[in-house]
Amino acid sequence: TATGIEGGGVTATGIEGGGVATIGIEGGGVTATGIEGGGVTTIGIEGGGVAGILAGPVDSIDRVNGVFQSMGQIVMASPSMLAGMREGDFVSVAGSVVSQGWLYADDVSISSDAYIPGATEVSVTGLLTSVDNENGIAQIGDLRIDYTASLGSAAAPSGAIWSFKGIRPVERGVMVSDRSGDIE
Repeated sequence: TATGIEGGGVTATGIEGGGVATIGIEGGGVTATGIEGGGVTTIGIEGGGVAGILAGPVDSIDRVNGVFQSMGQIVMASPSMLAGMREGDFVSVAGSVVSQGWLYADDVSISSDAYIPGATEVSVTGLLTSVDNENGIAQIGDLRIDYTASLGSAAAPSGAIWSFKGIRPVERGVMVSDRSGDIE
């Protein structure tokens, strides 16, 4: 099943019944593709390009295997994306959710601003690994998220893919989310 892009220059086609779905981005110039029932889902932003799925500090880089870790997620990235990256850099990632704790980077931007635990806003989108509604704790990959502050403006996490924004008061610690939302 496929949807074209309104106002853009690209039209994508999918294979009906073949498990490939294409999502158009209204007003943008990029088409995001995902595999229904498979391992990849890409999230689009209306009126924009490819969605940001992570903003946070780089915890480690494995150039040999083409991945880095940030916000409890393992992010697959190209050698050119990894080349200029250092541990501690604050990055914004646009791309796809692959599986629990795994993301695929279409683009990585390295901020010139320093990351300050507890002050710099961070965000993550991914497949929920677990949800403890009684205590207001969700987990995406290795990242534990206290979402109780977001309950006034959003529902408790449910569904497969969820986004959280907030702060991480302690480096590599629990994220405190004041905004969350279901993607699917």
